[in-house]
Amino acid sequence: MSNATLKARSASLENVLFTVEQHELTPNRAILTDCHFGGQYASAIYCPSMNKVLHLAGSSYKLVSNEALVSPIISKLDSTFGKDGYKIRAWNEDDRRFSIQFILIDSVLKVTNKDYLNAMIEVQNSYDGTLRHSISLSFYRQICSNGLMGYRKEAQVHQKHNNDPLPNLDIILNRLDALDDNLREFRKLTERRITAKEIEEIMKRLREQKGDTFPKRIIEEVPLKLYEEAEALHTEPSAWLLYNSFNGILNHDQRVGLAMDVKERVDRGVLDTIKLQLAIN
Repeated sequence: MSNATLKARSASLENVLFTVEQHELTPNRAILTDCHFGGQYASAIYCPSMNKVLHLAGSSYKLVSNEALVSPIISKLDSTFGKDGYKIRAWNEDDRRFSIQFILIDSVLKVTNKDYLNAMIEVQNSYDGTLRHSISLSFYRQICSNGLMGYRKEAQVHQKHNNDPLPNLDIILNRLDALDDNLREFRKLTERRITAKEIEEIMKRLREQKGDTFPKRIIEEVPLKLYEEAEALHTEPSAWLLYNSFNGILNHDQRVGLAMDVKERVDRGVLDTIKLQLAIN
């Protein structure tokens, strides 16, 4: 499957909570009655409103719908933070891979002057078996509407298909009490000033990397974004602004045709390279 096919689009919550069904491919099945299937397929994941087959699954696959996963989480967040205590952003990749982000309005970290982060709970799920459904604690940068993907896995709970999501959500909510640890990590990056030579060395290392890497054709635009943001914030170039320049392009540039999980790996790779090159522990 191509990355272009999997390019995520911003979606309303309703657009990711559509009804989806799992149909066993038995002789008396209600759908795909004119089709024959190989023995590796045991069921079809089907959306009736779109008349669309989303996945052909093996015998071990158990469907967990977005509705079943997200509804109890929304109820929990409503009781904990209030209905106006969070904002929701959702992403949809070809109606089969999803990210739902709950940005906590009152859980704010001030990284530097004019640069604030909100704690964000992110839920991922897929109907094609390519993403394990998970709940994680991440961060949302207010100044440019970016999710800090490189930090997502540090507080992530993967779920089995038959698990109740709420115990895992409780683990994430408990981690909100330790956000100062994350703030110290962010400030290490903000305090590390960087030179033009160091920026070029990091760019060189990233260009040399193989596999899931930052798109080479637009990597030269990163320093310009860095200097523009430093000027807007009346500060000097830093490791924090360099990371967020890469992150901003990954989040918003339409030329980046990468699936959500690939973007996340690229973002984490950029962050790791910056820390390594600048000896930030």
